[in-house]
Amino acid sequence: MKLQFRQAVLCLAVLVVIGTAVVPAAAQFTSNTRPARPDVTLPAGPARDVILRSCTACHGIDEYGYYALDHAGWDEIIERMKTTSSGVVQGAVIADADKAILLDWLVKQFGPESTPFPREYVPRILTEADFLVDDGAEAILAGTCEACHSLDRVQEARANEEQWRSLLLAMIGRGAALPLSDVEPLVEWLARTRGTNPTN
Repeated sequence: MKLQFRQAVLCLAVLVVIGTAVVPAAAQFTSNTRPARPDVTLPAGPARDVILRSCTACHGIDEYGYYALDHAGWDEIIERMKTTSSGVVQGAVIADADKAILLDWLVKQFGPESTPFPREYVPRILTEADFLVDDGAEAILAGTCEACHSLDRVQEARANEEQWRSLLLAMIGRGAALPLSDVEPLVEWLARTRGTNPTN
């Protein structure tokens, strides 16, 4: 009787261990959520003015959350922005006094002691309701992409699903006002209509 009881307890313990390992793994495949991007709030005061004047013409501020840099690291990024053309402007224009204000805020908020947001994107699973018709997709493109470039670039491009996804995420990183909820439906539509083997 004691032996049967021990075996039953042992079997139950094994089932509990297996169950705790299997449920999270299964949840990864059934979950339709993905990690969000960092949510960085514009500061008040002079730093806000500098960001709006010198940074947001080319990119959003959520990107800052991906970094944890010291003064020299942030300074290097700002200097690089001053010489990088975005297609909208030739490079960031920022006065030395404004740069000092921005650097102070960046190091305070996203310095070496901060924890950078993980660079991870998990594509969500689409349902039938998510699939875009041409008019819907073209409206999203017109409302999002034309702020920085003509739609000819999109119309003439051909790419596979992963390439379109990478491009859209890169554009969001540069400030495109495309909600993450629209990324996968747009990726599917672009791959279907502007893919390496488009259907129309």
